[in-house]
Amino acid sequence: MRHGGILRTRLVRPADLEALVRDAVESHARATEARVESSADLRGDPERWLESAPGGDAINRFATSEAVLERLRCATDVPWQPAGPGSWSYYRRSGHHLGLHQDLAVCDLAVITCVVDEGDSRDSGVLRLWPSRVRDDLDAIRRDPTGAVDIRLQAGETLVLLGGIVAHQLMPLAPDHVRIVAPLCYQVDPTRPE
Repeated sequence: MRHGGILRTRLVRPADLEALVRDAVESHARATEARVESSADLRGDPERWLESAPGGDAINRFATSEAVLERLRCATDVPWQPAGPGSWSYYRRSGHHLGLHQDLAVCDLAVITCVVDEGDSRDSGVLRLWPSRVRDDLDAIRRDPTGAVDIRLQAGETLVLLGGIVAHQLMPLAPDHVRIVAPLCYQVDPTRPE
């Protein structure tokens, strides 16, 4: 985290992954589709096409668990607290994606956990990040996207990201590819000592 603002890790135990998958599947009944083809607010409201839903008990237990909070603190030397309840993002259709952006100010630390990744194809569903270009604005990255790092999270893997600093996007999905992720946001916890 100290050298680039990203960390790929496993925060989910196998038994917890099963509970998270069940939670994601059950929560999908409440999913809504978001399709924004252009946006004036490039930071936290990028162009996108996906489905999302509020999470259930399993994702909220995961997000607030002492084990996860301690792992995040150890990785960053900062105490964290969830910025809100857990949610699910569903990328299930050809072309589902999340455009280039930086996270909102309320999301000091993004913790993206993949629970389903089925039927991938080359760049489909790859998370593309620019950790070496934190001083560049999004327009500069659009004009010259060099320096990108591609990460494909497998089910059970988590990416810890300084998402308000590191520009990132999720590449469009190919046909017959399904990805379900929990994009959790954390803020510095002022009640805990560092």
